[in-house]
Amino acid sequence: MLTRKMDFELISLPDCAGLRENGKCSWLNTDACIGEQCSFYRRKSSRERANRRLCSLDESVQARISKKYYGGYRPWLEDASTSDRG
Repeated sequence: MLTRKMDFELISLPDCAGLRENGKCSWLNTDACIGEQCSFYRRKSSRERANRRLCSLDESVQARISKKYYGGYRPWLEDASTSDRG
């Protein structure tokens, strides 16, 4: 919801995963966001891309990754099923 006191400069900031609601970076100690030129810039959808990539791997590779990093759980399958709905 927009208000009169809202800073309209926030609307022009990039869609970065590290950008907080107040316009500051959650990863760097800076006064202002420099945008897509930042070496830490990551689109919010990068996790979705990673999950799609994991889903595309062979079953044996997925099993090995899930066992090594997630204790046998495959969170990318859950994320893929919810993104298919909407």
